[in-house]
Amino acid sequence: MGYSNLAYKDYFDEQVKTTEPVQKNTGVRRRKKIKNFKPIVYALILSAAAYFMISKNVALYETQQTIKSKQAELTELETYTSQRTFELEQSADLTTIEQIATTRLNMQRPEQYQIEYVSIDREDVTEVTSGEVEGVKNKVNKAADSFKKNIIGIFTLGIK
Repeated sequence: MGYSNLAYKDYFDEQVKTTEPVQKNTGVRRRKKIKNFKPIVYALILSAAAYFMISKNVALYETQQTIKSKQAELTELETYTSQRTFELEQSADLTTIEQIATTRLNMQRPEQYQIEYVSIDREDVTEVTSGEVEGVKNKVNKAADSFKKNIIGIFTLGIK
């Protein structure tokens, strides 16, 4: 036992001593990496939230601009429609029609001998009552209501 190699034993002890602190340092390094990683994650979350808020505001702004342009277009079309309506009402004036008929078309008013009067007896008069006029609408509404009830009835049979 006196002839053993002490150098090997010291080398082995030094290697064990040097490996233990390295293992402790790796745990500290991992904690530092995790600590360094958290701000990055927070920054990414914050930037994603900012992106979504900005994109929402941009979409809102674009929608508002579209609404403004459509409202401007609507007012323009309303003025055009009112002008055309005015022109149409003027063209439907009886004096204007008579003037166009006499000047452009060379028409004349009928003479007294050309006019014939037709008398209609009261028996020949046809009246349409409101019940018959609304009857078609009522029939369509009743048919739609019964169709809805049938569809609802089909789906409620399985629930009971």
